[in-house]
Amino acid sequence: MTFGNPWMLLGALGALIPLLVHLFDRRRPRPHPFGPLAFVMRSQKRTASRLKLKRLLLYALRTLILLAIPMALARPELTRDAAAAQVVKGPAATAIILDASLSMRWSDGTPLFERARDEARDALKDLLPEEPATVLVCTQSPAAPPPPGFDRGRLRSLVDEAKATSGTADLSRCLDMAARALEENPMPAKRLVLVSDMTAAAFRLEAPPPTVKGPTGAPVKPEVVLRDAAEGLEVLNNRAIVDLKVEPALQAGPRTFQFTFTVRNFGTEAVKDLEAAVRVGESTLAKGFVDLPPGGTTQKTLTVRFPQGGTVLGQVTLAPDALVDDDRRSFVLPVPRALKALVVNGSPHATRYRDEAFFVDAALTAPGSPVEVATRDAEVGLREDFSAYDLVLLLNVPAPSADEAQKLAAFVERGGGLFISMGDRVNPDAYNQRLGPVLPRPLRLVRTSAERDDPDADAKSARLAQVSVEHVLFSPFTGQAEEGLVGARFYKYMLLEADSPGESGASQVLATYEDGAPAVAVARKGKGRVALLTSTVDRDWSDFAIRTSFLPLMQRFAAYLTGSLDEREEVRVRVGESATLRPEGAQKVSAVRAPDGSDLPVKEQPEGTLVAGPVMEPGVYSVLGADGKVQSDLSFAAVLEPSESDLARVPVDTLTAYFGEETVKASTGDADKPSVPLWTWLILAACLAFFFEGTLLRK
Repeated sequence: MTFGNPWMLLGALGALIPLLVHLFDRRRPRPHPFGPLAFVMRSQKRTASRLKLKRLLLYALRTLILLAIPMALARPELTRDAAAAQVVKGPAATAIILDASLSMRWSDGTPLFERARDEARDALKDLLPEEPATVLVCTQSPAAPPPPGFDRGRLRSLVDEAKATSGTADLSRCLDMAARALEENPMPAKRLVLVSDMTAAAFRLEAPPPTVKGPTGAPVKPEVVLRDAAEGLEVLNNRAIVDLKVEPALQAGPRTFQFTFTVRNFGTEAVKDLEAAVRVGESTLAKGFVDLPPGGTTQKTLTVRFPQGGTVLGQVTLAPDALVDDDRRSFVLPVPRALKALVVNGSPHATRYRDEAFFVDAALTAPGSPVEVATRDAEVGLREDFSAYDLVLLLNVPAPSADEAQKLAAFVERGGGLFISMGDRVNPDAYNQRLGPVLPRPLRLVRTSAERDDPDADAKSARLAQVSVEHVLFSPFTGQAEEGLVGARFYKYMLLEADSPGESGASQVLATYEDGAPAVAVARKGKGRVALLTSTVDRDWSDFAIRTSFLPLMQRFAAYLTGSLDEREEVRVRVGESATLRPEGAQKVSAVRAPDGSDLPVKEQPEGTLVAGPVMEPGVYSVLGADGKVQSDLSFAAVLEPSESDLARVPVDTLTAYFGEETVKASTGDADKPSVPLWTWLILAACLAFFFEGTLLRK
């Protein structure tokens, strides 16, 4: 029991007043023998007995009034958890561990972390004056606590300023750190006070419990006080987005994506018609509903078409529950922009399927393709203004004039893409002379592996032997998809010269025939890219144009040559980790900005990468360039650790067995505290005593 105003207890001495009055007011009757009055005397004795009982009752009521009033003014309170916190014989050095993990943000009206801070304040208040203490706020990267001391104001400030984080917390590690801090105090008794929601994900029960060095140097178990911020709740219901996949949905049109996110119910109650949505800013782009069985997992796919290209920053969301942080997951999505391609047809034909550009045009304009195609013959196409296009395709085109070749070279240098395919109208010497600066490799001569009308043409024709599927251009063509490449037959193809030693812009061969001759060669020229296919894109030199791989490969050629297919390594980072950024070319990074507007620490690595972080909250992180503008292609999203969404609690019996017999289960929560202060009942008792005293006096 504690008193808010203990000096008011001096007023309890007033309870002696009725006793003194009773003692001094006693009357001794004098004997007067009188025979006729014997009957009267017997009646008087009975009356005196009743008066004596009445006086005793008045004495008790008046004593109660005079005792209850000063005690009520002293404001006594029952503090049961204080008794539990002082089981150790004598004073103990105490470390208070405050759980600040994501799960502590769970709220049924009052966040668990607010309750935990109240519990930590109570733990400080319950300490004896001679007990030193320290406070450890347990986060994903906790700082070592200072040695125990007596500055209660500083410790209360640590508790008041603590905030629940978005990361995980290893309570086993924090208990060990707190135990090490207690070893710095010479006091023999040690106490660990853990304030947490006791979720299973926060403990490593396979590790040994914390110990401290005893007086002899041998490890001993400290007293452990458990303060449950969840106040004994058996289940903390929660549902969360635990995974997200974003994939192109070309069948639904260009710039269309499928958002498939996995939703898990960590609670014991089924959920019906849970709203799920894809949002960008304040706009909802798609919405659906999911059903979740108790403890079950389901997936939801929403399809979204974006009207234009660029980097999209958004999030998928669920209808909020008690832990809102894991009901949303941010994403950074590069959406291909519309590409303008100029197809220069070097061999037009009245019959469409025999036209040089027929199959290419069909591939680039297929549903889902972001390419807008303009087809011209060689005479008109080479006179076009190339700056109006992102990509130029020369299909079996005779060597351009010197001026046209210079225009093409300037177009590529400025960042344009150039695709060149071979054919009967391609003269190797003229190409080398006029387009040599932009060709991946000089042309040599045409090789014939089989004649088309030869009955054994299929057996004699060349096939692709090696394809660099690790390159972004050919990465989808693995497994069964590879058959569309290796099954193609090539009857003629252009041989290429080797790279000149020391020449800038060396080429890269991405596919070869069975004899080792290059089939596809690419090179960077200035800011642009050039790709060379050594056979034709119609059916004159091969049957590749009618293979299943032709359409997707031509679309990937268009995207790769314009830079739209540059698949930067996706920055996958979880809260508490650091992000590795890889600027390209002349890109410079001046700052990395968190969702709350603060700047992350950025450290440059010797290989040119940048390490930003650690990130402390989920959401989209913006990367600023040297000019202070956002570099959208470097932006990234941080997500939560899914295990922190599992709020399954460790049973008290399990923790008791883990910590051993020294464990003390502190009484916490409103159920263990008087709902009405004790001094209120004392005032009520005094009022009732006053009422009964008046009743007795009137009789």
